[in-house]
This record gives sequence, C-alpha cells and structure tokens, in this order.
Amino acid sequence: MKKYILTLIAASVLFSCADTKKQEKLLLDSVIAIHDKVMSSDEQLMKNKMVLDSLIKSNPSDSTKMYLKQVDDADNAMSDWMHKFDAENKGKSHQQIIDYLTDQKKRITAIDSLINIAVNSSNKYLNTTIAKK
Repeated sequence: MKKYILTLIAASVLFSCADTKKQEKLLLDSVIAIHDKVMSSDEQLMKNKMVLDSLIKSNPSDSTKMYLKQVDDADNAMSDWMHKFDAENKGKSHQQIIDYLTDQKKRITAIDSLINIAVNSSNKYLNTTIAKK
C-alpha cells in the first residue's frame, strides 16, 4: 500500500512540475509574441525618426521637436526594456517567474501602445508637413 501512495505522490509531483514549466513557457511565449509585434512597428518608428531628424536640421520647429521627442521616448522605452529583460529566470521559484513574466507582459504591452501612438502621430505630422513642401 505504501508503494502505491509513494508512486502516486511521485507522479503528482512530476506532473505538477510539468504543468508549472508549461505555464511559464506559455507566459514567456506571449511576452515574446508581443515583443515581436513591437519590433515590426519599431522599423517604422526608426524611419520616422530619421525623417524628423532631417526636418529639424532644415526647420527646427517646436512641432518637429515634439514629435521627435515622442519617437525618441518610445524608442528608448523599447531599448531599456530589451536590455533589462531576462528570459532565463535562473534560480527563481515558479511564482517569482510568473510574477516577473506577468510584469514584463504589462510593460511590453505599454511600450507597444507607446510606439503605436508615436508612429501614428508622427506619420500624420510628417504626411502634412511633407505635403506642404
């Protein structure tokens, strides 16, 4: 009887470990998926940044400076996040990993919004500014 109980306990421990690893992997995958989406928007952000930089050299208006700052802030937020993000989480408990990844998912989602706003607003500004010339 004791053998069966020990076997049952060992099996439940193994299955629970597998479930926690699966949960961690799914959460990490969702963070990475948002990151990948953000990176596709980041390309347009960099294009707008180059155009705004050129505009400032020829016409340093307050509007151009404001949009460049918005683009720079979004770019810096993404760079900071990427430099600080730790996908490995070595030596942390399951709960610490889940808490960390949940926080990182919130952060990268906020950065996604920040980049989308910067891209959309700078696109509108550039389209009207360049159309006037």
